[in-house]
Amino acid sequence: MDRVCTTPFWIKNVTHSPYPYLTECFRDTALQWFPLAVFWLVLPLWIWMLHKRKIHPQPLPVSALLIAKVVTAFLFLLIQVYRIVIYALSTDERRSLANLISPMLYIITLFTILWLMNYDRCKGMFSSGIIFGFWLCVCLAIIPDVIDYSIEYKPGDESSRMLQELIRVWLHFAFALISFIMNCLAERYEFPKLSANERPIVSELYQSFPSRVYYSWVTPLIIRGYKKPLTEEDCWQLQIPERAVNVVHRVQACLNGTISQAKSIAYDKSRSFNKNYVPKKHIGDENQDLLNKLPSVEIKTTATKQRKLIIFWRALFHAYKGKIIAGGLMKVVHDVLQFSGPMILKQILAFLSDSTAPLWLGIFFAVLLGACTFCQTLFLQSYFHRQFTVGLRFRSAITGLVYRKSLKLSNSAKQATTTGEIVNIMSIDASRFGDITSYIHVLWSGPFQICLALGLLYRQMQLAIVPGVIILLLMIPVNIVIQRIQKQLTTKQMKLKDQRIKMTNEVLNGIKVLKLYAWEEAFIRRLNEIRDKELNCIRRKAIISSFSSAIWTFAPILVCIVTFATYVLSSDENILTAQKAFVSLALFNLLRFPLVVFPSIITSIIDANVSNKRIQKFLNSDEIDEDAVNKTKLDSEGNIIKVEDGSFSWSNSSEDPLILKNINFKIPEGSLVALVGPVGSGKTSILAALLGEMNKIDGQVNVSGTIAYVAQTAWILNATLKENILFGREFNEELYEKVIEACALKPDFDILPQGDATEIGEKGINLSGGQRQRVSLARALYSEADIYLFDDPLSAVDAHVGAHIFRHAIGPKSLIKDKTRLLVTHGVSHLHKCSEIIVVARGEIVDYGSYNDLMTTSKILRELVYSITTQETERKSSDPEPRSPDTPLVDVSLADVLKVAEDDIQHETTKPATTEITPSELKEKKDKLIQKEAVETGSVKLNVFLIYIRACTISMIIIVCVLFSLTTLASLSTNIWLSRWTDQSKKEANHTSPSMSKIHGITIYSLLGLSQGFIAFFMQLFIYFAAYAASKTLHSSILLGVLRAPMAFFDTTPIGRIINRFAKDVDSVDSSLPSSFSSSFGTLTSVLITIIILIYGSWFAIFALIPLAIVFAFIQRVYVASSRQLRRLDSTTRSPVYSNFGETVQGLTSIRAYNAQQRFIDLSDGLLDRNQACYFASCVSNRWLAVRLETIANLLTLVTSLFAVLMRDRLTAGIAGLTITYAMQITQSLNWLVRMTSDIETNIVSVERIDEYAKLQSEAPWEIPEKKPPTGWPTTGEIQLKNLSTRYRENLELVLKDLTVNIQPGEKIGIIGRTGSGKSSLCIALFRIIEPANGEIIIDNIDIRQLGLHDVRSKITIIPQDAVIFAGTVRFNVDPFGHYSDIEIWSALELVHMKERITAMAGGLSDLLTEGGENLSAGERQLLCMARAILRKSKIFVLDEATAAIDMETDRLIQMTIRSAFKDATVLTIAHRLHTILDSTRILVLSNGRLQEFDEPQRLASNPKSAFAKLLRDANIQLPTTITTTASSS
Repeated sequence: MDRVCTTPFWIKNVTHSPYPYLTECFRDTALQWFPLAVFWLVLPLWIWMLHKRKIHPQPLPVSALLIAKVVTAFLFLLIQVYRIVIYALSTDERRSLANLISPMLYIITLFTILWLMNYDRCKGMFSSGIIFGFWLCVCLAIIPDVIDYSIEYKPGDESSRMLQELIRVWLHFAFALISFIMNCLAERYEFPKLSANERPIVSELYQSFPSRVYYSWVTPLIIRGYKKPLTEEDCWQLQIPERAVNVVHRVQACLNGTISQAKSIAYDKSRSFNKNYVPKKHIGDENQDLLNKLPSVEIKTTATKQRKLIIFWRALFHAYKGKIIAGGLMKVVHDVLQFSGPMILKQILAFLSDSTAPLWLGIFFAVLLGACTFCQTLFLQSYFHRQFTVGLRFRSAITGLVYRKSLKLSNSAKQATTTGEIVNIMSIDASRFGDITSYIHVLWSGPFQICLALGLLYRQMQLAIVPGVIILLLMIPVNIVIQRIQKQLTTKQMKLKDQRIKMTNEVLNGIKVLKLYAWEEAFIRRLNEIRDKELNCIRRKAIISSFSSAIWTFAPILVCIVTFATYVLSSDENILTAQKAFVSLALFNLLRFPLVVFPSIITSIIDANVSNKRIQKFLNSDEIDEDAVNKTKLDSEGNIIKVEDGSFSWSNSSEDPLILKNINFKIPEGSLVALVGPVGSGKTSILAALLGEMNKIDGQVNVSGTIAYVAQTAWILNATLKENILFGREFNEELYEKVIEACALKPDFDILPQGDATEIGEKGINLSGGQRQRVSLARALYSEADIYLFDDPLSAVDAHVGAHIFRHAIGPKSLIKDKTRLLVTHGVSHLHKCSEIIVVARGEIVDYGSYNDLMTTSKILRELVYSITTQETERKSSDPEPRSPDTPLVDVSLADVLKVAEDDIQHETTKPATTEITPSELKEKKDKLIQKEAVETGSVKLNVFLIYIRACTISMIIIVCVLFSLTTLASLSTNIWLSRWTDQSKKEANHTSPSMSKIHGITIYSLLGLSQGFIAFFMQLFIYFAAYAASKTLHSSILLGVLRAPMAFFDTTPIGRIINRFAKDVDSVDSSLPSSFSSSFGTLTSVLITIIILIYGSWFAIFALIPLAIVFAFIQRVYVASSRQLRRLDSTTRSPVYSNFGETVQGLTSIRAYNAQQRFIDLSDGLLDRNQACYFASCVSNRWLAVRLETIANLLTLVTSLFAVLMRDRLTAGIAGLTITYAMQITQSLNWLVRMTSDIETNIVSVERIDEYAKLQSEAPWEIPEKKPPTGWPTTGEIQLKNLSTRYRENLELVLKDLTVNIQPGEKIGIIGRTGSGKSSLCIALFRIIEPANGEIIIDNIDIRQLGLHDVRSKITIIPQDAVIFAGTVRFNVDPFGHYSDIEIWSALELVHMKERITAMAGGLSDLLTEGGENLSAGERQLLCMARAILRKSKIFVLDEATAAIDMETDRLIQMTIRSAFKDATVLTIAHRLHTILDSTRILVLSNGRLQEFDEPQRLASNPKSAFAKLLRDANIQLPTTITTTASSS
């Protein structure tokens, strides 16, 4: 520096000068060059970042602010030119070369900055961080010059020198300060006006640099949340890179090894914001192409059998490694700043010990400590923000990939993975990956901090730290063992959680059957068995976690004790001064964090590893074979479908049998082909093979054109009727009208509250079976496909409706008469009108030809046709005209006979409002079936905490509170003792007779420290045990609450919403709340100790604590209002994601058939983005709080340090060291405390949500002990309905109106009526699914309202229309309570002709059925339900269209079984097939909920004015004499 400067670079006694004097050389070189060095180091990185930006905006307009920045920078440049001119003109030999070099470097830098300003503007940068940082450094670098000039200024100096100094120092500082202030502002930009329902995008990128680092841009959201409860509309839209479609594409590209494509993706697809953004020209088309193809990107790149296994976590981290590395760099800076704190503390304590040190030095170190902690805060929060953003992308990627994969699952993979398991992956596993990003860097940062702490401790204590290091090393193997145990327990717990969610999902799907059969207690037992195993894992994890926490709580204490003991006992010269003790203690406190956090991070990584394996396993599941069906053009013969030598199975496994063998057929374009055969013959499987749903083992399948598919079990979306029919296609009014007319939906629309705009519940819950099927049929017709696959759609509708549908929607004169149609049917009435008939038996095509040919050659077809005595008459009923096109339609007077009733849907249109709503809202709510999930507002009520406390048990809470008090007392005593001991040690060093021995000091310190550790361990243990008790109680309460709820609740609540409570909310109670309470108690201890110590050190601290506490309380109060509501919104917007997924899985075959995967992916991504927007708002509000709280804590550190410096004559070094050490510690503790209390308040929302469902309005009691019916009741089966009126819910219209019917013991009653006439309502009223509004239901002289529900439901048996099968053994499905022997079960199976099928299964009665009975045909499922009913041997049976899904021959056999097995029972039958009720004792005709006719069949038939007689005439049916005879004899 001698060549550059004329003065010394540094003076050694600067710390003893009267003011902070720095030499001119140091000021002109080091300080002046520091901003320049920082700028040029960062510049390449900044330019690279601008170049790689994925959003390429239009240049910003030239604004007044930009012009002002340029002018100020130019003026600053002129000052540097002036400095060069002065240097050149100066003749002073003492002039310094530094005075020439510095301005020249500044001029070069300023020209670069002027260019960079314009480059930033062209790249759409609203605020430049690098330029902001440059001007800040320039301002700080000139301050010593300003101080020196102010102090050294002498009025007698030359005027020319004064002018030079004025320009060099003051103008330099002034323009630098002005430039800095202007760079604190961002460029303004006018965005296009948003539409009414559009939310603004996250504004972070368009804010100034200070606003971004201090999160001021979040303040409007926080204030809004404080003034009023936040809603979803208050949250921003996600930035384009955060949106699911882009995130999934990027991770997908990494999975496929095409990351270069992922990096070049353009984000122009996403909304009006992008009107202002244009892609780079040379990649525009390519990017748009990528976006268009995006949802179809394959998870697999090769054929299934050769597919490379996916290693998921690598792809996930590789996709965002740049952001993760940037976060790591911020963490490095934070860690270094964190450890500079104890070093500055060392200097402050040295200052306090040196009475000759100038006051400015102490103030300088105090201010430096405050500045250091403030910078530490900014870097830490920027690190967290970046990592949370990555975590948000991880969650989106996992959920999006899992959803996309589920759309490709093969049927075998779908059966192996339940909906509950996949929901767990999307919720819990995705959250674990999202959460781990916040602390993933602790893996290297923890060891780095430990090494740094030990290195600095060595400088303090020399070799005395060796025993402490040995203790830390001994902890490593112990930690490894604990990790292994935790991993095993976590894996086991996740499997059990999957089982529980799977079982819960099944219970909710089959809730109606559970209630009708009074099976709730059996399934509660099964769920509780799984839950008990899960709780056992949780309890063992609690013990292990407490033990782990204890070890890492003990570690710093033990290290501290042995280090101090070794230091003071190793040599008489070693004195534990305040400087040694408290710098070491500060380092030990810093050492404590990585040691305490490290095990929990390891646990989180173990959990994430378990989740990774589960995700990986799912993503590697088998997919449908895309080559199974060849999409070809019409062949030369005009065949649109051609199957040659086809053999198919449901899985790739060679062990699984072939379902279809040697399938050969050709279907010409425009033909109508029927598929017939007995139950389980393979008819539906042939359709599945054409759709590509089955694994092709051999042969060829060629299909030409698009396909529409009508499943046997209609799949209905939770949307409006119109949306269900359009299914994503554009509205064509003419076509739409034709379709609804063809599907006989017009009358249904007319009586709906909002016509076709009426919302349909989940699974079409508020439509009858026939209506669901007709909506499904309308969807197919509206799609205008080339090929239509109908899987027995006529089985669910009445005969006359079936005739209408066949004529107008399916048959040779229908709306689609020129299209190709395959019709699976169990009816024979329409076969003669089909072009060809395919007869299927045992998985093979046994006959194929025209109707007339097969009637002479096919034995199976003849048996099917002649199996029903009324086959000819029924054929005529469906087709009064033989084949003449001029024959008029069936007599429409049937509509007059059975007037179109208000449909059952009208009784399902509203959910009772639980909150006060305005009249205008009432109308809107009234017509909406599935209400938006209620979001609680305001602070969490004290009652919610009391619920949790009671669930934890009061005794446990008292023990925890006592242990908390003892922990605080022990920790306080330990620290105060250390302060007194160090002060005493200093006195001992100055006196010959010591007043306190070293042994005595270290013994007391050790005992206090160890007692603190032991008490803390027991406190943690009891916290976890209390939480365990709460988990057990709360799950039991929600399970009972949900299963006790009436059916109306399930009709209006999506299953996904309920599952969300059992999955995410129960998981919060199991995992998040215990962890939050554990951390909160530990952190609260630290905060209380700090406050007490500050007041103990100096009562003056109260003056600082009170205003800071007020500010703290205000910020916390403002924040919690918003945070709490954002977490609630996060929970409520998560439910639709799962509901949509559940619907998707149920309709997977239909979605794939219609090729609608793209639309459902877009829908899922939209729902996910809505949820992530709320989650993002919650995350940034945390950062907003943390920055402000830590600023308050930093001010406390600054004030405490200044107090110590200014009051050094009154405070001892020990007390000063203690107060500053703990003031430094409070920064982290305070922030952590508020985060944990906020986490508690937001996670306690889960308790609030669980309690909401635990306290649902329940049905009548299951059992009333004092009103038990007599043993064997009902003995005769007599049913009396007296003026019965009933409705589905309060405030709805009556579905049954003043119905009076007397049914004698043993009568067989046939119930008929149009859809919505009240048939099913009457049946479920017998089971008290809906309670009477007026009137009575008396069975065997007992009013059933006086009995418990289970006493009624267990004595009456129903075979419902929809067969419900649970995942479990055949035995469990037939007899869940285990009341019957194997012989009785086999006998029941034989009666329903299922014995042979079950015997053929590998496990017989113990063979496992999959979720929903996927491995049985629809007919087999219905037969199994019938066996279930026969086994109960009730005196009253209800058959609700029970044989709709089975063929005519099996139906005939079943009717014989019913007549024999139920001969002494009272049987009520609802049927669409007239022949099933013709032999009834009496016929009950309902219309619009009222009794129209009730008499014997022959009497009604003989009365020409009766509705029944008209129905028979219209159907051309003659009553057989056997029926007349039977009726007469009865």
